[in-house]
Amino acid sequence: GTKAAAGLGLYAVKRLIERYGGEVRVEDNEPCGVVFVIRLMRV
Repeated sequence: GTKAAAGLGLYAVKRLIERYGGEVRVEDNEPCGVVFVIRLMRV
């Protein structure tokens, strides 16, 4: 279903960002859901 497909996409993004020295975080955003934070180093 949709949730499994979204999970695979997030996993791929996390691996790619971490490969370049970045970070992917999930933060709680009650009552609206969650916030995904992606950080990359400035070059």
